[in-house]
Amino acid sequence: MDDARFWERKARRYDAKLPPKGPNFAARIERARKVFPPDGRVLDVGCATGEITLDLAPHCGRITGLDTAPTMIEIANRKAQDRGVTNANFEAKDPADPTFAPASFDAITCYSVFHLVDDYATMLRRFHELLKPDGHVLNETPCLGDWGPHWRVILGVVTGVGLVPRVRRIRRADLEAQFERVGFEVIDSAVYNPKSGQHCVLARKPA
Repeated sequence: MDDARFWERKARRYDAKLPPKGPNFAARIERARKVFPPDGRVLDVGCATGEITLDLAPHCGRITGLDTAPTMIEIANRKAQDRGVTNANFEAKDPADPTFAPASFDAITCYSVFHLVDDYATMLRRFHELLKPDGHVLNETPCLGDWGPHWRVILGVVTGVGLVPRVRRIRRADLEAQFERVGFEVIDSAVYNPKSGQHCVLARKPA
């Protein structure tokens, strides 16, 4: 099963497995708020059912959530309507879609995606193209290549039985180097929530 089909199959049960929104979630939103222009345009890549996107919406002018699973997008758009969030929309696209013009976004968020795509370097180059000068990327991904060897066994088992999609073992050093290679300035790189293991990178496209 390819990754898009995997997430489409999981879409209607996705929200039931989301963790509660505690202090770590609030800190994530605050990190984004600090670099969002209040009237800026934001792209959230890999938005799933839109929970993070909708919480980011009050801190920018307009936010567009992208996901390749159409049912995820259907659920996210319904949430936006039900919650009265008028500055968020959701589309079943990926960032390579040619309808997105270069230098059209002030910020891009991308949470828990890079380890799920075949070529995150190409996606990162596209982010650089889509951002305005002085725009920011906020990325979180588990750097599985730095985790202990027992995790390789665990990931092999859960992937093999279809509990999770294929994952890539990215290393922190490679991730940071790739940001710099495509022209970003890395401002911050850290794990803020040890429970999740998500490595957070904040980077800027120089003006």
